[in-house]
Amino acid sequence: MSETDTQTPCDCGCRGAGPLLTAFLRRLAPSEAVSQHFQAAHLEVLKGLRELLDEQIAARSEPPRQGTKISVE
Repeated sequence: MSETDTQTPCDCGCRGAGPLLTAFLRRLAPSEAVSQHFQAAHLEVLKGLRELLDEQIAARSEPPRQGTKISVE
């Protein structure tokens, strides 16, 4: 057995498993259109959370309401 027979496509020590695993995971990934859809949905969720926080901050920033005075006979 010569040294050329034992060479692997990758010289990092993974014995070729790294590039194979990378290719496998890329095939499992969603398409570009699906990725863009989920990114847009993620952005909308963040905008909704920001609006919720803004409402809560505004509600807690208002000065407390004063009661009305009623004269009792």
